[in-house]
Amino acid sequence: MSDQTDNLSKLIEPFGLTEEESRVYLYLLKHGFATALSLSRALKIGRTKIYRIIDLLKRLKLVVQKVDERGAKFSATHPSKFQQIVTEREQSIQALKKSVPDLISHLSSIMPETTEKSKVLYYEGIEGLEQVSYNIVHADGLLRVFEMEHLDSFLAFDFSESVRRKLIENKVFTRDLTNKKEFPGYTDVTELIEKYSEFRYINPDKLKINFEVLIYNDIYATYTYKDKKIFCVEIYNEQLAQMQKQIFDFIWEQAVPLIYKDKRGAAST
Repeated sequence: MSDQTDNLSKLIEPFGLTEEESRVYLYLLKHGFATALSLSRALKIGRTKIYRIIDLLKRLKLVVQKVDERGAKFSATHPSKFQQIVTEREQSIQALKKSVPDLISHLSSIMPETTEKSKVLYYEGIEGLEQVSYNIVHADGLLRVFEMEHLDSFLAFDFSESVRRKLIENKVFTRDLTNKKEFPGYTDVTELIEKYSEFRYINPDKLKINFEVLIYNDIYATYTYKDKKIFCVEIYNEQLAQMQKQIFDFIWEQAVPLIYKDKRGAAST
């Protein structure tokens, strides 16, 4: 194998191709249509294996086939197909990421019940932040939030919107305390704004909100995402959650209501 072919093979292999699969693709790209027999002889790969490689490359749309009077011949497609492979994998990864919270929720539901009434769960990284943020869709009735920023300020907009739609589906009402007197519209899930969401302003001189805090059911959750350090914790404890709800409600009564200015959630005092 020439140095050029070797270097090109190394560029192709990260796309999921083995050395031999890369060699077959590069040979067809350089020489055009060829039979399995000619490929086998040129590359010194058994013909049975050549057919298996061709089948895989065809599934990836990297090889096309034609049939003439001399039988089946194969040729490489344009290298731009690698961009299509990347795009399809990105879409697949996004779909998997969106399905993970539901998967975890459903799998967790079949776990045996624990007799523990209290527990603490720690999460790190963007995946942990997504999980803690998604867990709020299981709030029973009311979700209380000490908010620094809207969800899509630190997580992907599509993911944030999926959480908002799930809140509506589960009829979860949200109350958010913020240090901001106003903010622009932030969501296309207008039903959340119209029916399920309230914001109030609390002067930071009275209470500076330095952490995002989520309070629901028997759960007190908090996280930080500043300075590229993501750390999240969920505390499952009925007494703690009850006390935090009382503290939140006490502050809520003193806070100033924010009035929505449009359907996307722009608001000000």
